[in-house]
Amino acid sequence: MQPSRRLHWHRLWVGLGGAIMAWVLWMALTPEPDLTLAFPYGDKLLHATTFCCLMGWWGNVYPDRRARGRAALACLAFGVLIECAQWFDPPRDADVLDVLADGIGVLLALLLLRTPLARVLCSLERVLLHRRGH
Repeated sequence: MQPSRRLHWHRLWVGLGGAIMAWVLWMALTPEPDLTLAFPYGDKLLHATTFCCLMGWWGNVYPDRRARGRAALACLAFGVLIECAQWFDPPRDADVLDVLADGIGVLLALLLLRTPLARVLCSLERVLLHRRGH
């Protein structure tokens, strides 16, 4: 995918990304989420994995370097927002190490976006459009 080329279904991917972020926020604010990793530092691994996936998504939606930089900052701000919200939500607690794990996930995604994983949505569109005869 060339940096200046927008995805054919850009609005759909942005909407889906927003829905994914809303789900992540809901899970983060749920008193007892069903999704836990019950081993030492499992929570941090879950944070890093979640934010790696979020950044990977937005990195596919916005392929140029500047837009990816803004997406990375937005993902980190989202992580901080979640922790601030958890601070005010008594069953949950805020943890600066969660934000650090979020940042590690974002950095990992930025590295992975230097591979063919940066073109997952573009490739999916190409396959789907080919099947539709476009």
